[in-house]
Amino acid sequence: MVYTVSVSGGRESKCAEASSWKGVLFSFIATLPFFTHGLESTELFSSSHSGHFVISPETTPWNATAFIVAAALSAPIYWCIIDKFGRITGLFVLSLAQGISCIPLFLAPGETITYILHGLTGTSMAGLFIAIPTYVCEINTPAYRGLSLSFMMLMSTVGCLMRLVMKLEIMMYLMAALIAIQLLSLLILLESPSYLVKVDRITSAREKISKLKCLEDDNLNLLKELEALQDESYRAKAKGKITLIQIFRNLIWRDATKIGILLHTTMAFCGSVLFLDQDKTLQQIQLPSDPDKKLILIALCTGSIFTVFVMKFIERKHLLAFGNMLMVLSMGVLAVFTQVDLTVTSFRWMPVVALAVLVFGFGICWGFPTIISVEIYNFEVRVIMMTLLFFYAQLIKLFHVHTYQYVEDYVGVYTFIYLFAAINLYGGVYGLFVIPDIKNKTLKQIERQLKRIPLIKL
Repeated sequence: MVYTVSVSGGRESKCAEASSWKGVLFSFIATLPFFTHGLESTELFSSSHSGHFVISPETTPWNATAFIVAAALSAPIYWCIIDKFGRITGLFVLSLAQGISCIPLFLAPGETITYILHGLTGTSMAGLFIAIPTYVCEINTPAYRGLSLSFMMLMSTVGCLMRLVMKLEIMMYLMAALIAIQLLSLLILLESPSYLVKVDRITSAREKISKLKCLEDDNLNLLKELEALQDESYRAKAKGKITLIQIFRNLIWRDATKIGILLHTTMAFCGSVLFLDQDKTLQQIQLPSDPDKKLILIALCTGSIFTVFVMKFIERKHLLAFGNMLMVLSMGVLAVFTQVDLTVTSFRWMPVVALAVLVFGFGICWGFPTIISVEIYNFEVRVIMMTLLFFYAQLIKLFHVHTYQYVEDYVGVYTFIYLFAAINLYGGVYGLFVIPDIKNKTLKQIERQLKRIPLIKL
């Protein structure tokens, strides 16, 4: 514990600095559902990464459609629950939804059961990308906010990696145990002080800050934390009740929404629907089939681990641009080796290395649309805007999975890879020059960078 000495009225008093370890620990616990989702993703025809770990036997991807549509439709439900009943209640509903989605895994496999599995898993995915990032963002200090949010990337990819060391039966029982742990862990998590200020429960907010930051009730830093939240709420409500029209008339929130839309769009069309299918990407060099997708899973997990280790030291936009540039360069190499009627007799290792680097780059940045979006919104509008962005992301993902095969048949795989490379190049450049500095910044400091003169004044 660090103490500072303040002098007031001739008296000296010790003022303890706020602690951050509880926020990081609670974030790790709160992101456990991502690990459960990672385990479950290994049996799905689609995933939160918009890729395929199991190849669908259908020409029309109805399994993926059920997954995406269920996620989109359940998003408004999570919004209502999280905003009305609290962030912890949202995490509770998410864990219940994950528990229900595990039931089809214990039933006899069949076409109907597969559709039900994808639909139920989709309902829980909305909670993963709305409830968890919101809670984690609100309980952490600016210094550890990015690190804590990156846990969701680590949990998801490590869960996918378990496919290499566990059989399905063991993973099923592990998922059931994890869901029980998730529900029990809610007993020790603290409600977000931001939510309590939002619903005008100031006394409860003060109590939660005291416990979360390990501060005495009369500590000056506790009062500063509480005043900062109240100021944030006041600035959001300065023009009265917040409505959707008012949100989009606000220059700061509209600029933040532009960033969120561009990030989700470029990530949806980054090419993961192709390169996460290892056999299809490397079919020109005729390697032996790898049903376990070892290369993909290891590279994806390695990229996420790298993000967790460097998140506290590197600005978000620089890390995002680095991941995108890796993807662009490796896609350029892969495109050469996937040309039609090309017989690869030399440098057969090069496309394999390029694919590993490509997935590593994707592993670095696949979670950044959610991480950056949740950090740049005021907590008064955070949940509704995260819901709208998630709903939009599912719509474009649905469009992508239904049109992808037709476009590929028309232009070919190698041309498609060049198109994906161009999208990733744009995403990297956009992120580097448009996204504000977020690392170690308070919301007010971030908003100062977002307030730009609009092209069209509404």
